[in-house]
Amino acid sequence: MDTLIKVDLAAPANQQDVLHNRWHPDVPIVAWVKPGDEFRIQCVDWTGGQIKNDDSATDVKVVDLSKVHYLSGPVGVVGAEPGDLLVVDI
Repeated sequence: MDTLIKVDLAAPANQQDVLHNRWHPDVPIVAWVKPGDEFRIQCVDWTGGQIKNDDSATDVKVVDLSKVHYLSGPVGVVGAEPGDLLVVDI
């Protein structure tokens, strides 16, 4: 299975064009799929990588809440129209 969206966990989330932190019609589609395609999408945690795996609570204490809710995508579906129902298996 192909990885459609790849993220670099070592790079800041706000410097990766496949990540965004809000749903808005002006956020450009970064990849397209056809109905029935199977693919993988890599993601970052909700803080965009501010919380490290280092057994320290300091990064939780100082997390910048103005830089949260990071999402991968958006992904467009060929032929989909506003109001269509999409089924996604995770």
